[in-house]
Amino acid sequence: MLVVLLFIVFIPSLSFAHTKVAQTIPANGATLATSPDEIKLIFSDTLKITAMKLLDYQGKELILKHDKAPKALKEKVAIPQTLAAGTYRVIWRGISADGHPIKGQITFTIAP
Repeated sequence: MLVVLLFIVFIPSLSFAHTKVAQTIPANGATLATSPDEIKLIFSDTLKITAMKLLDYQGKELILKHDKAPKALKEKVAIPQTLAAGTYRVIWRGISADGHPIKGQITFTIAP
């Protein structure tokens, strides 16, 4: 009975321990006055980024300079080309420290 009780108490907490995005720069949904110098993803724990892309409002992939080697990190920094006014989307995939695949995206707009 004690084993069952421990399972009930601790198993749900393990499922919430996965790596999450703690912060992004620019912030998701932000409107910027100028093109960002960098795009930064900050995570709650280490993970290996396996893919990261920058897309314009038409879905066209743009140049995004970053280290493509999948190494464990808590912050991923990428340098975009100078971006014109418009809406952009950053999509990424990775593998968390516990081996789970995770993915996400942010959008931001540069005002005209």
